Amino acid sequence: MNYQKQVADFYNARTDYDNELTYSRAVRLLSYTPLHPDYAVLDVATGTGNIAIAAAKHVKSVIGIDIAAELLKIAQQKITAERLTNIQLLEIDVEAYQAEPEQFDAIYCSFAIVLFPNISKLLQNWYYFLKPNGFIAFSCSSENSYLVDTIVESCAAHGVTLPNLHYLLGTPERIQNLLGSIGFHSIEIHPHQLGKYLTVEQAQSRWSGKFWLHIDNPLPQVDPAILEQIKASYDREIASLATDQGIWHEELIYYVIANRA
Repeated sequence: MNYQKQVADFYNARTDYDNELTYSRAVRLLSYTPLHPDYAVLDVATGTGNIAIAAAKHVKSVIGIDIAAELLKIAQQKITAERLTNIQLLEIDVEAYQAEPEQFDAIYCSFAIVLFPNISKLLQNWYYFLKPNGFIAFSCSSENSYLVDTIVESCAAHGVTLPNLHYLLGTPERIQNLLGSIGFHSIEIHPHQLGKYLTVEQAQSRWSGKFWLHIDNPLPQVDPAILEQIKASYDREIASLATDQGIWHEELIYYVIANRA
């Protein structure tokens, strides 16, 4: 299946995406950034429009882009209900979107940046889209969040190399290095821990042994019998990590702000 279609299908199925956690987790990004009435804002992977709607109440204009049509429908319903007229929604893949140079004062992306196939190129585009002294603001997760290390190790034990989609932006040092290499400066990284302890059963259920949202996901080509073995290895490893408190499920979020010269 085409990777972009896989991502779109995954999020189009999540029509119950909005809840208190997903909303507060997204709009926290705005608390680290200034907004001015004359700003033009781009919200990448806007989804149900949480960032776009919150920003639109403080700025001149917002463009929200996403490939998930069903989520954009929800966003439009919310925009209409709030009678906002300064938000434009576009159903388009981020790699196909072409803005004018120096078009935006701010570019936001809540939790979706790790899903894009070429993050470095994407950030270069954002730099090009920004006005001088404009900023980007995005959120990502640590390389060990969501039990990813256990999942990757379980695959490796059966000869399957599973890419860690959080690796490139998975530490503050890598974030600093990547953004600095593109030309961004005044880089701020604000960590926020949402992790909690799970029961063994809860932790085991967090991964089916088949699904992985990454452009280089090898699992669809793996023999079903091997997938069952990988899942069994994952379940055993999770059980071995149990403590009196349960299984620690890290969800360490980095809220990242960086300026263009």
